[in-house]
Amino acid sequence: MSAAGGGLAAADGCIGGRLEVAALGMGHRQIAARLGLAEGTVRGWPRRFLRRSEAVRRYLTVALVAVADDPVMPEAAASPLADAVTVTVAAHRAAAVTWLAVNTVSQWGFAGRAIGGRVLRAEEPRPMPAWEGAEQW
Repeated sequence: MSAAGGGLAAADGCIGGRLEVAALGMGHRQIAARLGLAEGTVRGWPRRFLRRSEAVRRYLTVALVAVADDPVMPEAAASPLADAVTVTVAAHRAAAVTWLAVNTVSQWGFAGRAIGGRVLRAEEPRPMPAWEGAEQW
């Protein structure tokens, strides 16, 4: 997992990077202190993502298998949040190998686009996109 993100509309790399830090086991107070942000700014992101983490993990695992020639599944992580972050990174990496243009999009931008912007929202992810058209990243 990298500690950087970048690109997911409202829940951009700024939030993606913080979710990655939360996946390492830091709470919102530690994340806020480390990044010099108000606790209220950070508080809800890990909690909301944790509620969505299983749906995100499942969805991006399917994406990883769909786009990789020889998918390497990430090992189980310490928490559901960490599992979702790990598979997000792996799916982005696989898509970037398959479609070089994906390299211009951050892993969180990729996740947001693949899930239709529902990384932090309460709704279920939308149906899988037609991955064949992903060259248009």
